[in-house]
Amino acid sequence: MGQYRQLLVLLTEVNPHSAALRRGLALAHVSGASVHVLGLFEPSEEHLLREERLNEADIKRQYDHYCLQIRALVERHRGSGVALTVDSLAVDDTCSEAIDYISELQPDLVIKDCEPASALARLFGTPLDCALMRGSKGQTLFVPKAAVSLPRRIMVAVDTCFSETPDAQQRFNRGLIHVAEALALQCGAALHLLSAYNLAGVFAADMTVTQAWIEEMREALQQPFDALAEAEGVAQDRRHFMEGGPVQVIREQVATLEIDVLVMGVVQPKGLDKLLGDTTERVIGHPPCSVLTVHPHVFENQEPWPCN
Repeated sequence: MGQYRQLLVLLTEVNPHSAALRRGLALAHVSGASVHVLGLFEPSEEHLLREERLNEADIKRQYDHYCLQIRALVERHRGSGVALTVDSLAVDDTCSEAIDYISELQPDLVIKDCEPASALARLFGTPLDCALMRGSKGQTLFVPKAAVSLPRRIMVAVDTCFSETPDAQQRFNRGLIHVAEALALQCGAALHLLSAYNLAGVFAADMTVTQAWIEEMREALQQPFDALAEAEGVAQDRRHFMEGGPVQVIREQVATLEIDVLVMGVVQPKGLDKLLGDTTERVIGHPPCSVLTVHPHVFENQEPWPCN
């Protein structure tokens, strides 16, 4: 038996080409996990504009048709050797009701098709994917349309810069690596470790002094990264400590290394200097590959891990 026992695939539309369903079935094959498919139904706007009495009748007919479609979609995969179940949910508030469902079911992993969102959309509201990754206190995998069935290269992004709570930071970073390792083990994938640092604000009148400061600060920043990579057994050629803004560095490295899944934290634990949540939301808005987001709640009740 593998790392996963139950996978939940969230579908907001009946799509026979769903990348999330394809990834869920592929992971189930290699892990022995069961797959539960949940269809989230929302009535279309045209029904909401009619009188309430007619609205209810039309919505029921539409929902009944949706249930038939989602079940037919799942039936196509009955002979695949995967234990499959299916459910449908008529929702008024997709996000909150999906989170309630996830909290009750408590799957090992939630898998959903990506829904890209612009910076403007994030400014004036909370896109569904961002709300789900924050609200469901577990692991959520967002899969773009062109994703491969099983990942072959996985990269975990950590923040090892100076913190007022280094123990909490280390625990969170190690937790992210262990989540990435679990997925890599299931898929036979290579694991890469990435951290970005930015020294753009370091300067002095004397350029020689500035360069010396930069080198000294870079070495100080890299020490905890190297220590983390060493403790977790990450191969030298798969350690990437890069200068630049985190979102830019992540996108560049995903393209350069041909990464299939990026593992990121939803937010840093309380008391840390910096939130990873903003970076994760920006990446989710235009994902360069599949993104596995991990809520810190996953690690709250775990004992410290021994070094590899």
